[in-house]
Amino acid sequence: MQKFIDMTYHAAIYLRLSKEDGDFSQLGEKKESNSIANQRKLIKDYLKHHPEIILTQEFCDDGFTGANFDRPDFQRMIELVKKKEIDCIIVKDLSRFGRDYIESGKYIEKIFPALGIRFIAINDNYDSAANQQAGNEIILPFKNLINDSYSRDISIKVRSNLDIKRRNGEFVGNHAIYGYQRSEENKNQLVIDKTAAPVVESIFRMKIDGFSPAQIADRLNQDGVLSPYEYKRHCGSRYQSGFRKQARTVWSPVAIYRILKNEMYTGTLVQGKTTTPNHKVKVRSTKDESEWVRVENAHEAIIPPATFDMVQKLMLEDSRSPVGGEAVHLFSGKVFCADCHSSMIRRKTKSHGKEYVYFICGANKQNKEICSPHRITEQAVYDTVLAVIQSQVSLALDLESALKELDGISWERRELERIERGIARQEEVIEYNKKMKAMVYEDFKMEVITLDEYKILKADCDQKIQDANDSIAHLIGNRNKVNSGLTGQQSWLSQFRKYQNIQELTRRVVIHFVERIEITADKQISLTLNHADQFQAILEFLEEYQGQQKNVQPVEKEVG
Repeated sequence: MQKFIDMTYHAAIYLRLSKEDGDFSQLGEKKESNSIANQRKLIKDYLKHHPEIILTQEFCDDGFTGANFDRPDFQRMIELVKKKEIDCIIVKDLSRFGRDYIESGKYIEKIFPALGIRFIAINDNYDSAANQQAGNEIILPFKNLINDSYSRDISIKVRSNLDIKRRNGEFVGNHAIYGYQRSEENKNQLVIDKTAAPVVESIFRMKIDGFSPAQIADRLNQDGVLSPYEYKRHCGSRYQSGFRKQARTVWSPVAIYRILKNEMYTGTLVQGKTTTPNHKVKVRSTKDESEWVRVENAHEAIIPPATFDMVQKLMLEDSRSPVGGEAVHLFSGKVFCADCHSSMIRRKTKSHGKEYVYFICGANKQNKEICSPHRITEQAVYDTVLAVIQSQVSLALDLESALKELDGISWERRELERIERGIARQEEVIEYNKKMKAMVYEDFKMEVITLDEYKILKADCDQKIQDANDSIAHLIGNRNKVNSGLTGQQSWLSQFRKYQNIQELTRRVVIHFVERIEITADKQISLTLNHADQFQAILEFLEEYQGQQKNVQPVEKEVG
């Protein structure tokens, strides 16, 4: 063995430091910091006493975990080992080499000996070419196991700490989403980026006005607006994206779609969407939406919740742009056949030099036997919708005046309380049916009920849970609508003032007021309005209040 040591070696020193600067000497003893500079100094001091080792290259993975060997400089070093350009590797200690028990052992005990590589871990007093290694051969696996356990414990602590931060409404992502930036005072707090936020607002406005994601992207590119990636680079960020395909990235429909779907613009912090199986496997998987961490009002909103909800509904509707047109037509995604409930198709025809626009049942167009045409002119729909909206605005202003006469009474507060009670009731329904499912399963396992009975009862519970979740989503939407009007002393109803002199329809007006338009076979037009629940609640509130006033008996005043 001594003869082997007297050989000349061409060595590489390997340095590593993980992102968590808590990576200190093994067994938790802070003998010295594992900084790259200190590792380098220790190894070079060691080489002064070993003239048989000639330093040829240095490899450094700064900011890489030791839980796996997928590190760029480590892989480069291994390539040179395979080419026989290196026959000795020196590290400060085994933990710098790696913290994966199995992989570390495989390299040190199998791969390196097979390739004739001398491996030295200075602080662990390990040298594969030295005499009296029998003891170390026994201790080595235990040291690697300790390093592996340390890595696992650190991973668990980091995951737990990040989860607590998420649930406390602290932002723990690597990069703030477009439209926000980290606060200079608190890196875990998002604040509005005054330059990018107006672009986000314009994207939502254009969507409401009927533009598709592709058309919005084209408009932004034409106006010279920097894409999110280019904007981050312009601001000095080292952000890298896997979606970059060219030297200068531009706005794409996918980028627009992501912004329109991102709930974080409403002030709700949504985190914890993805995870990894453990600290060794870095392949990320998407978690179920029910497991995401959502904290409302975690930061200032760019988009009002009611506007965000409106856009989500729009994105579910058929809103294809007409050929040659810039945006969708006025009633796109809103007109349906009252009998077969299929979408009505908008068609144009010319007669005697005039153009006529009408709607026809989509199912009838495909198969004449399915339904009747339900043909109706667009002008008839337009006139009816305008008249209904004018009536709705008039009612809203009347109700606003009526509410103002009630001193000290806040309909908004009462409405929010009513909504919260409704949500709580639906949550109770969900919990009850979850327990029922568990009981039904136990009955099945105990053979109290048959498999068919179990399937029927389980399906019934599942349906009730789904219905309750749908009701909660509807109630949350109503709550967002009410909350969006609570700025200062402004009531929810006051938002209708800007429409009090409305004489024509725009796409924005239709989206704001109309949920659905149905056409009957005899050309009757039925409208479902977006704010019907709120109006009904206000009317009930006023009737209830007036009823209470009638029951109050006047108190006679004593005459002195």
